[in-house]
Amino acid sequence: MTFKEAIRTNIVECLNFQGRSPRSAYWWYVLFVTLGSIVTFILDIVFFWPPMAEMGPFFIESFGSISDFYIRVMPITTFWYLLNYLPILAVGVRRMHDCDRPGWWFIATVIFVTIFSLIVFQVVGPQSAEMMSVLFDPTASASEINAILLQAEDMNRTSSILSGIQTLPSLLIIIWMASKGTDGPNQYGEDPLQ
Repeated sequence: MTFKEAIRTNIVECLNFQGRSPRSAYWWYVLFVTLGSIVTFILDIVFFWPPMAEMGPFFIESFGSISDFYIRVMPITTFWYLLNYLPILAVGVRRMHDCDRPGWWFIATVIFVTIFSLIVFQVVGPQSAEMMSVLFDPTASASEINAILLQAEDMNRTSSILSGIQTLPSLLIIIWMASKGTDGPNQYGEDPLQ
């Protein structure tokens, strides 16, 4: 399956959670979403981010809650991800079926990673806003900045542990998605490569 075919097929089949999809259908679509997110994030920076002199207050306000973050910092990218959510979910389930595994593994992993991302943001977001208020304050003393940098080390440690827990199931899914599908028919349907 080519890049264009994968995009077209996955958009048309965005509500189809039955059957099988080959590796190329999944990975070409992941590349498409990734490239699109790079473009949309650049557009977010150009159209929604303030000049450097106003960056401090902008980030302080944006890290107050997860909705503020996604709406203020990356609205176009957020829309891009929401637009591609169902197609990537559907092709992920079909790809799991191609490996003769239940699609619920993929859905459960997406839900787990999403919930854990919210938890990480709830833990790290308010602390990040507090740190930025000091780091972007031109009147902050050296001792205040040093105290915030020490606090940042603790926050990074906590964030790394939580992100590590979040990454483990994702790695298993990546390995499954990269593995060859079942040769011939399986319980989910015919081999998509034949």
